[in-house]
This record gives sequence, structure tokens and C-alpha cells, in this order.
Amino acid sequence: MSFENIRKNGSFCSFIPRRLEIKDRPELNNFPLNVLFAKRKIENGQLITGFALYEPDLTSLKKEGDEWSMNYHNVYGGDCWLRVVYDEEKHSYMGEKFIDGKSVVQAFGTKWDMFFIHFTMLGLANGERCEFK
Repeated sequence: MSFENIRKNGSFCSFIPRRLEIKDRPELNNFPLNVLFAKRKIENGQLITGFALYEPDLTSLKKEGDEWSMNYHNVYGGDCWLRVVYDEEKHSYMGEKFIDGKSVVQAFGTKWDMFFIHFTMLGLANGERCEFK
């Protein structure tokens, strides 16, 4: 998308998070520190960015077979959460975002960067709690 289209119409943003690294918890290294979804638009001549930040719920970490999973909760509240799954055997990721009990986004991938680009690129969903700037 050209800069002119972004300026006129807004844009989608993708984010690649840092890995979650906690001393003596190597099983967490395949999970993100946090996940950010954002969307930009031009309204009344002003660029507005909305963003939702999700933080890990360490108590939700579980292992079933070759898969580790953990939930992430939206810091702005509401029934907005993510599930991130890492498959040790396949070295692959799956992510799913839920808003008001409904799955609104799913992504899959084997490379950290590309997985999170695809997971976050659609930005905010209708009904997702967020902050605007």
C-alpha cells in the first residue's frame, strides 16, 4: 500500500513480539511476552490509531501431547482473549483471537516472525476493547 493510500484511508499494522523469557521457565520461550493488535484510520483529517494489548495468563499454560498452549487477556478488559499454541513436534504456531466468545481470527505458521505478522495484521475486530490515540 502506498504512503498516499495510508494517509487517505488508514492502514493495518502487524507486530512481532519479543519472546517471553522467565528465568528457570524455558517452556515459556516459545510464547510471546505480549501481543498487540492495532488499526489506523483517518477521521476528520486526523490519523487515529486504536490498539489492544494482550498479556499472558501464566496460570493457563498447559501441555497436551506435543502442544503447549497459553491464553492472553486484553488489558482493556471485556471478553477479549487469545489462545497461542506451540507444537513442539512440528515446530509450529497457532493463534486464535476471541471477542465476546466468538473466534474472530486464526493464524498458523512455522516461523515466529511470519506467524505474528499474519496473526496481528487484520488489527482490531468489532467489539474488541482498545485505546485510541
